[in-house]
Amino acid sequence: MTRTGVKYGVALTAAALGATVFGIAPASASDSVTWSRNCSDDRTYVGYVDNHTATTTRKSDGNCTGLAYVRIKVQGSWGTWASSSSKAARTSPVYEIEASQHKDCNCSTANIKTLYP
Repeated sequence: MTRTGVKYGVALTAAALGATVFGIAPASASDSVTWSRNCSDDRTYVGYVDNHTATTTRKSDGNCTGLAYVRIKVQGSWGTWASSSSKAARTSPVYEIEASQHKDCNCSTANIKTLYP
């Protein structure tokens, strides 16, 4: 094989492997979001989801009152909201989570964030 042929073969192999790696990475990645609740001293919330767990964490910064909330969608149905003053969680040990919703308070001004694993 000529030197040009070897370079061409190596380049094709590298391109194929690169396409495979980038094609797989998003499907296996988890999803997360960070937002602030608007009040006199904003409080930060973090939502996270993977195939079997979803959490909303209420950070200790700021002075907004309220809880962290999370719920998950499994087999086409939304579950009930879980709440906590620090970290709300929902798990689905058997079935994969299709989506999750995260919010910062149980009020009309709640910031609802929807994530997909």
